[in-house]
Amino acid sequence: MEEKKRKTYRNFTRSEKAIIRAYVELMQKDGSGRITVTDIVNTADLNRSTFYAHFKTADEVRERIHSDVLTELSGVLDESDYRNAISDPLPLLRRVLDLIKKDEEMYRMLLRTEGANKFLKQIEDAVIEKYLTDEVILPRIKSRDDFEMYLRLVIGGFISVLKDWAADNINLPLERVIDITAFSIKKSAEIYLAN
Repeated sequence: MEEKKRKTYRNFTRSEKAIIRAYVELMQKDGSGRITVTDIVNTADLNRSTFYAHFKTADEVRERIHSDVLTELSGVLDESDYRNAISDPLPLLRRVLDLIKKDEEMYRMLLRTEGANKFLKQIEDAVIEKYLTDEVILPRIKSRDDFEMYLRLVIGGFISVLKDWAADNINLPLERVIDITAFSIKKSAEIYLAN
């Protein structure tokens, strides 16, 4: 009986992942965001009842993808001492790399979609808010406004580099991109932090 439950769970998880991948694939093809349940089930090669066992609408799939990525990223920030990532960003960026590597193809597709910009802006704003409201970090910075501008440049630049990587515009492996980014962040952060 226990084996049957595990198999059912694996099938449930597999079909949910197929729905999510189908949605991302459709967004990549048609960035307008007008994706229907029919589009998704046809792309995922599933029936409608399987879709409705997981989601109520196609928009709910998009919301789930965004929510999952934000939750995972928030977890990465919390687990990796984001407060020290300003002066030593490599451990945090390697955790981001590990997150992407868990499902690299899905992240590549997600970053290549036309609709990704709004979502990526939400990520950027969430990370900036985390830093600018942290009572431990605030005393370490020289100017809040300057530091916010620095964060926007760094995070926006990193997101832009990830989008270029996903579009195959960068010939370096993602590991090397992370190393270069970490070095650049570390060197530039020194001018925004109080001694």
